Amino acid sequence: QVPFSLVGALHGVHLFGAAAGAELREAATPTAHLAWAGYGNSITLIVLSPAPSPALTRILDSAFGAMVRAPPS
Repeated sequence: QVPFSLVGALHGVHLFGAAAGAELREAATPTAHLAWAGYGNSITLIVLSPAPSPALTRILDSAFGAMVRAPPS
C-alpha cells in the first residue's frame, strides 16, 4: 500500500517538472511503481503497481481509450 500523501507528493513533483519543461513518466517507491500519462492539456492518469511493468503505459492508454470511446453509430 502506498500512502495517499506519498502519491500526492510524487504527483506534485510531476506537475512541478512539467511546468519546468521536464516530464516525469515513472517513479518507484519501496512498495510500488507509479506511472503517469498526460492526454491533451487536461487529463492526467496515474497507475500504481506492486512491481515495474512495461504494460503500465498500455494500461493507461487503455483506460483513456475507455473514457473517451466514441458512442456506437
